[in-house]
Amino acid sequence: MLDREWVSVTDPTDDHLRYTFDVSFLLSSYTCIYGNGCEGVHPGEQDPAIGCCGHGAYLDERDDADELLRLVREDLDATTMQYHAKAMKRRGVLTEDEDGELHTRVVAGGCIFANRSGFAGGEGCALHHLAEARGEHHSTYKPTVCWQVPLHRTIEEQVANDGETLEVHTIAAYERGHWGDGGSEFGWWCLDDDTAFVGRDPLFRTMEVELRRMVGDAVFEELARYLETRRGQAGQVAFLPVVAT
Repeated sequence: MLDREWVSVTDPTDDHLRYTFDVSFLLSSYTCIYGNGCEGVHPGEQDPAIGCCGHGAYLDERDDADELLRLVREDLDATTMQYHAKAMKRRGVLTEDEDGELHTRVVAGGCIFANRSGFAGGEGCALHHLAEARGEHHSTYKPTVCWQVPLHRTIEEQVANDGETLEVHTIAAYERGHWGDGGSEFGWWCLDDDTAFVGRDPLFRTMEVELRRMVGDAVFEELARYLETRRGQAGQVAFLPVVAT
């Protein structure tokens, strides 16, 4: 098996902040095929409209739970969010798991924001539809994990040559192993085979907005210059998933 290709970019505004990127994935033809053959994480067992939203979206420190609740109260309604009535009841849209981590409620086998097949207000994420209706990017409203997938970020600290702490962010494919123990229990076929590698443009261009949000404009511009040069040398490169067990 060929090795994955990587490149590192130091933040021009902070010598102690470095980003390492999965070149193979960013230059690949991956594209989300939701609504165009996506079977969801439980193929044959769920409404395809649920997609990868079968377990609710976990919020992190970058997500504003109060803003999410405000969107439900003020900007969404029964015509745009299928389970709006349930969201407005006492249990609301958020809940905690056994470890105290906050995530969106699961209703009828999927995220409470996931409109099901045939819903007149549009199948799929109600927050995504809200952004599109307003001419905004979906990352404006969706939880971080939702707009980042299939990109994944890990952060580790290293000791730099000057003795200071170096923070390294690795931006790569969101593979099965990143889901933890439960990752082996559902279909993650969108990265496990070539089904979704049918895009006309490389991933770093189709997800430019998301990447800029993740790393900032300066780092993205440097990354893009490198990737355009690399693309000119070899075009889209093969992405070979490494399935963690």
